[in-house]
Amino acid sequence: MKIGEFAEKVNVSQDTLRYYEKIGLLKPTIVNKQRNYTNEDKEVIQTIIKLKMNGFRLQEIKALFDLSKEIVKEALSSVDINNIIQLREMFNHKYSDMIEREKQIKDIKEVLIRAMMKIDWLLDKTNHLE
Repeated sequence: MKIGEFAEKVNVSQDTLRYYEKIGLLKPTIVNKQRNYTNEDKEVIQTIIKLKMNGFRLQEIKALFDLSKEIVKEALSSVDINNIIQLREMFNHKYSDMIEREKQIKDIKEVLIRAMMKIDWLLDKTNHLE
């Protein structure tokens, strides 16, 4: 699928797709100087969108994607190890933030459910009076 069609399908601009490619988040196949996107690319874009919606910056997403690639433990330098430790701390912090947001959403849902029950009760009471 060509870039215009793909951009429309995933609801992301062509410029955004090119930028994601430039920073290494997306790697479409290129045939005759034209990008060709697959369902795998669609999954990558959907993952990026979900992560961004949950507070991840592109730099963090890139680090997460890079980390998911095969890494040979024996080939890690002390700099690599320090970078991975920093990533772990950052991801632990993100995870804690998401757990807290999850709790807040649960609390808000409970308030909304109580409010809707009260509204239903009031409407039901009003209907019996008519």
